[in-house]
Amino acid sequence: MLQYTFKTFNALLYTIRPSATIGACMLTLAAFNPQKSEMSLVIPLMTAAFFGSSFCFLVNDIYDKEKDLLNKKTRPIATGVLSIKVAVGSSIFSMLVLLISAWFLGVYTFVLSFGFLAIAITYSYLNAKTGLFANMLVALIVSGTQWGVAIIKPDEYLWIIAFFLFFFTIPREVLLDWLDLPGDQKSGKKSFPMNYSPAKVKLLVWISLILCTSSIFFILDQNSNALSLTFFVLALITSWASFVPFFRSTNDRGALLSVRWSHMTFAFLILALFCR
Repeated sequence: MLQYTFKTFNALLYTIRPSATIGACMLTLAAFNPQKSEMSLVIPLMTAAFFGSSFCFLVNDIYDKEKDLLNKKTRPIATGVLSIKVAVGSSIFSMLVLLISAWFLGVYTFVLSFGFLAIAITYSYLNAKTGLFANMLVALIVSGTQWGVAIIKPDEYLWIIAFFLFFFTIPREVLLDWLDLPGDQKSGKKSFPMNYSPAKVKLLVWISLILCTSSIFFILDQNSNALSLTFFVLALITSWASFVPFFRSTNDRGALLSVRWSHMTFAFLILALFCR
């Protein structure tokens, strides 16, 4: 029994992708940038971010079970290490904790959390049926770490970062679909890389990066401090640099390296937010 519990816990931990979940928590905390009078809100804020992200990954892996098997991924739900029953139960638990935490943050946050859950469920369903639109929904979820806070704590700077994150996440998600091409073709998913040529995938990356870069003009208008501006510029530089491997080698290795390098951009954005 103890061995089963430990195995299930490890599988659950792997499913919620700790690095991405913690990254979402840090992005949310950096966006909120709590003052002394707001420290009591930090715990419910981090809890909401953690379990909101966990909910997204759990629901996504439940929907993607067949595709993950076709792509020979070792995801716990696809391989049966984590049962559907436990995954669904964990999803419901994560949803409830998110809603309770959101309630402590205020009525606006509580209402917004329902919108977040709706987007997460819609994405997971559409991800198996559509291409670019599903990628855009993911980008909306990622940028939600900023616009969600901006709604309850107005700050124009956060809307700019949300704009940046939205257009940076789209090509990143498209490259993740690129890595899933074999399974997508077998399962019938209409991903962007499957429907369009490598040249058009590159064009989408270029357009997205140009839109990301345009955010620098809005940031300069914010009169940000020098340290925050420096980190934001580094985020811009790494956003371009992270896609260099894919530009050089339009293949699985290039796409995988680009996705991995993109973590540098998120790290610099977190630092820019904390220093603002």
